[in-house]
Amino acid sequence: MKYALLLVALSAVLVSDASVLKAPVTRANLNVGYIGPGDRLLYRNYVYQPARPNTVQSQDVIWRGNVSNRLTAITAYEVGATQYASAFIINGGVNRNNVTIRFQSARGYGYYYQYELWGR
Repeated sequence: MKYALLLVALSAVLVSDASVLKAPVTRANLNVGYIGPGDRLLYRNYVYQPARPNTVQSQDVIWRGNVSNRLTAITAYEVGATQYASAFIINGGVNRNNVTIRFQSARGYGYYYQYELWGR
């Protein structure tokens, strides 16, 4: 009985520890849409923000194309070592002629991204 009770207690500890452990964070790159034949690079730029202690930093990048432009792909890649930042679209996007991308750092970190807008 003591042996069974010990096994139950030990398994409960292992299960609770397993739920706390997380996989390592991978790069938070943004890939939306597809670059196909006939597409061209409409815009490429970099955004950079150095780390600041105990601060979450964000920056919105707005791109407005001509009426005839249509975005087919939006990419944003972290440059250098990961700083646990994220990039996401908050307005517009693929099959539109405008996009707003928000770059946001983790608390106490910065970010350095290269982003590209592809379209026709």
